[in-house]
Amino acid sequence: MSDIDEVDPFATYVVPKVSRVERWRRRIRDAPENIRLASQSAWRGRERGLAVVAGVFLASLVITTVFSYGIGLSQIFFDESLDGEPIDAKVEFKKAPTPETSGWTNNTSVMQDVCDELMTEYSQELADCTVILGRQGIHSAGFFNEDFLYAQPLEMRSIVDNENPYWVNTTFEYPELREAGPPISTYRSIRLMGPGAFDGEFAERYGASIIQGQGEWPNPQNMSDQRGVILPANIASQAKASVGDILDEITFVYVVDSEFFDTGGVELVESCPGEASASENGKIYCRMPMTITNMKVLGIYQPWDLGNPTLGPNPIFTTWTVLSDEQAAVLMEKDHIYLGLAVDRSQLPTSSTADASDWLDNLKVSIMASNYTSSEIELFYTDIVGGTITFLDIFLGFIQIFDYVIMVPIVVMSLAVLVYGLILSLEQRRKEISIHRVIGADSRGLQGMVLLELAVFASVAWLAGYLLAMFAVPIVLSAVGFMQFKSGNYNIDPTLSFGATLFTALSILVWHYSSAESVLESLLI
Repeated sequence: MSDIDEVDPFATYVVPKVSRVERWRRRIRDAPENIRLASQSAWRGRERGLAVVAGVFLASLVITTVFSYGIGLSQIFFDESLDGEPIDAKVEFKKAPTPETSGWTNNTSVMQDVCDELMTEYSQELADCTVILGRQGIHSAGFFNEDFLYAQPLEMRSIVDNENPYWVNTTFEYPELREAGPPISTYRSIRLMGPGAFDGEFAERYGASIIQGQGEWPNPQNMSDQRGVILPANIASQAKASVGDILDEITFVYVVDSEFFDTGGVELVESCPGEASASENGKIYCRMPMTITNMKVLGIYQPWDLGNPTLGPNPIFTTWTVLSDEQAAVLMEKDHIYLGLAVDRSQLPTSSTADASDWLDNLKVSIMASNYTSSEIELFYTDIVGGTITFLDIFLGFIQIFDYVIMVPIVVMSLAVLVYGLILSLEQRRKEISIHRVIGADSRGLQGMVLLELAVFASVAWLAGYLLAMFAVPIVLSAVGFMQFKSGNYNIDPTLSFGATLFTALSILVWHYSSAESVLESLLI
């Protein structure tokens, strides 16, 4: 007799228990076929899935747009931080020059040697270096410390041209500075540049702002021989000055001493041999005038937008070679000297502002770690580009908070649309569900069938929302008004990183999937 004939139809048999590993193996094995069947079912019943698609599509579009918009804004801010001030870093003495301190010099030749040493040691990171007489040393980091407010620029006072009477009524007050940044100075500054500013990378950067037909950014020889001066367009317009004009006198002031009003300010006013004045930063400054003569206008430049306040914006440019050795030494002893550095911007990471900030921070730490030349010059590095990025990132953070506040209710609304779509889908599939129940399907099996179909809808909807967001963000970033768009000068690539894309996909799909699962559990009981 065969084995079949020996089977007892009335006996009770135990079905072998399938292990968890085996169940997962079967799921993986059957996944392609199940996905194919779910896709066919989703396509045949696409009308009932429109609400599900709409909910996931809306969530994907909004979340991806917010993240991508933040990346695009960050890139624009980074580009703008490079478009203004051509100097990328202000490198000054580590400590304020006094007879009791070391690590400084009053010799411009020594500082030029420091520049040469920096350019040799950091040839890959730096593009140019020059010695500048201008704003005093800050000697500490950050926009938001008091020392940043107290360091003063060389302030302009007057220009005399015996053949041009309009200079008499030209003002060098710069009230826009009060509105655009901290209360450092409200006067236009003058910047006395070294020969390194008139060739190489600095010459390219500054020369790009010279107005066409209004002179040029001269080479070092011409700047020194002709005792050149470069004027901002708004000052030249006030004075009706033009290229080739001879300025008989240029007078500016430098700081010789400062005190707080309540700790010696009154005595300083009485003893100051020059001009004593109170500043909005709470200090009283004693300034002395310095005059340079027989200067020639070699160029007129277009002022850049006000931004990082580390250096006095849109100054009058000239060269310190017009000063006597004694004048230059006095300015250096009063801390009105620094090195202007241009970093090689092609070396800056462009993937994110965070990577660029890290690169700049590493350069800063490395430069400050050493002493330079046989004079053991100690340096303090003020990162202008990194500081601008930090400030703009704070501003970007406020914008992103507003975006997230808008995003949350829209995403919650998309979930409501999804739940509505699920209920509608089940209502339309009552007959199909009844048939499956008759042939033995349980709630878990029905739930899996519906969720797999939902996964197909959701995946397609997420991809569509993601692609539309990637297409729309550059257009949104170019908006200049209601339904008005202007192509900018920036190369914006707001593509999300792999990690951000994966997070966006999982957060949307998993959240909607889990929400749908809980709804189905209650509906299919």
